[in-house]
Amino acid sequence: MRTIINYLILTIFLTGLSFGQTVDINGEKVEVGQEDLVLQVKGLVCSFCAHGLQKGLSKLKFVDKTKYTKGVYADITHQFVKVGLKKNKEPNIDKALDVITEAGYEVLKSYVNPTGSELKVKEYEKASK
Repeated sequence: MRTIINYLILTIFLTGLSFGQTVDINGEKVEVGQEDLVLQVKGLVCSFCAHGLQKGLSKLKFVDKTKYTKGVYADITHQFVKVGLKKNKEPNIDKALDVITEAGYEVLKSYVNPTGSELKVKEYEKASK
């Protein structure tokens, strides 16, 4: 019986490793799954602002609106958004960046994990005005 329990625990642990990677964003451990786009957004501090970003990002064609709130989870405490991606649909990160920057925010980093074990991180420089 103990062997079965140990086997189940190991299986659950390994399954979790194969489908997502975890990153630290402002003290919050955020899982980046195969169907997620995570963006660290500087200045996202109020729920009204988060609602506006959710509304804008949810209009993008690659967003799976069945996940989170119309496809977008916004965390104002840790200043990031998590976008649910449609299966087999390539995310257009530049369009997501446009929505966020046009709303007046700065994107510091983006995270995608297309294979479940290959986290891709991109840092963005502050745009000169």
